[in-house]
Amino acid sequence: MKTVLLISATLLSALSPLQATASDQDVAPTAGARIFASAKGTELSYAELDELLLRRHSRSPRGREILRHLLEGRLVDAISKERGVIASKAAIDERINLFEEQVISSRMAKDLKAYLSDSGVDHLVFKEYMRLAILQESLTRLSLGVAEGGSVTGEQQTAWLNSEIEQRGIIEPWEETPPKDGAILLCPPVELKTSEFLDHLRTQLSPAELNDTCYHLLLARRIRARMPDTSPKKIEEAIGQEVQRRKLAAEAAPAYQGVGFERLLASQGLTLASLKRDPSVLIAALSGLYIDEVHTQESLRDAYNTERAYFDGYYGEALGVRAILLQANLYPNEFVPRTFETAERELIKIMEKVNSEEDFIALAEQLSEAKGALAAGALHWMPKLDKQIGAELLNEAFSRWGGRPKLPATAPQRLLGPRRTPKGFAVLWISKRRPAPAWEGMAAYVRQDLRNRFIKEVLTPSEVILATPETSRD
Repeated sequence: MKTVLLISATLLSALSPLQATASDQDVAPTAGARIFASAKGTELSYAELDELLLRRHSRSPRGREILRHLLEGRLVDAISKERGVIASKAAIDERINLFEEQVISSRMAKDLKAYLSDSGVDHLVFKEYMRLAILQESLTRLSLGVAEGGSVTGEQQTAWLNSEIEQRGIIEPWEETPPKDGAILLCPPVELKTSEFLDHLRTQLSPAELNDTCYHLLLARRIRARMPDTSPKKIEEAIGQEVQRRKLAAEAAPAYQGVGFERLLASQGLTLASLKRDPSVLIAALSGLYIDEVHTQESLRDAYNTERAYFDGYYGEALGVRAILLQANLYPNEFVPRTFETAERELIKIMEKVNSEEDFIALAEQLSEAKGALAAGALHWMPKLDKQIGAELLNEAFSRWGGRPKLPATAPQRLLGPRRTPKGFAVLWISKRRPAPAWEGMAAYVRQDLRNRFIKEVLTPSEVILATPETSRD
């Protein structure tokens, strides 16, 4: 029984294009561009989306994996025809019934219909997958000389298919970008068209990923429409500056030390040329140009003075803190096994062991249940309007340490807590203090904040509507 589930993981993703093809037939246009998404009256065609998907994913690790899955499914079918191997209706039905028994016994779903519905897989697609799974087993058995009815493992099937692909060879008949009309991959006798890859790719990307891609394209277009008098040359210069900014940021990041920017891009399937054409870069460049066109240094200062508490709260003085959080509940359960009282007592004992920042970090790495920016005792820069730490603890921290040019020297004076939070009890360690920036630094924050507001005004991700077969039109 385990073999069936192992094969499921191998070939299921290669079959989604069949489901996409059926949908495409339902919405085949009679004329004009097919619309994939829209927002505030701005429409995005399939062709425009596909152009970006190719730039982002034709060489990306994920895109290559998706293309490989597509090839595997097509190749198994082609080889079975070459060698006269078939999967009978009785064998397919038996395999489906066996799989349903596994689904029910493992409590993945009440039956196969519910399982497929939860997985978002069409029944006909699943039946085709079963046919290919049987073919792959039979072809592997034939290759290894295993008698009919003998078992082969999932690893053996994968090894056989990899060997077939290696012997036949893979050819990519393109250099920079796959042709819109033509082959993206050749592995005799299979020839995968770019259109097949795109159909498959759209089914493999999550709705959130597709929405994000469409958002970038629609947002870039809508921002450009707000700036009709901005010259292409000025925009090109701004794009170059944005790419340079990203390059410097990547080179300064500790995680990428020693890795050249172009090499880093290549690891993501990108080049400098494709990055410059990406709408995310255009959005950053255009929004920056827009703010610079409508704001002077004087108007930036006016904006700051109008909302001084806001800007100081987010971009002014900040405390560098570390935290230990112990989760607690009024009524303990298997997920949160301690009460608030227990959590407080445990933290008091923990604090007694802290004589230095190194002690605090070691204990946090071992005991803290905080997540995100505060996980494992990580240093977190906390401004006065911080969203990661509760208001009471935040206010107490600034009352004790805010505005002090020199922080206390002893461990007890660096600790704050334990204090109750909605999720348990927490203790803070004050590590550093960062004073509010001079106007030059604050002006940069004000400019960036105004850019973000402008972008949200133009379009938000929630305003993007993906077309369905019923709503997609010519």
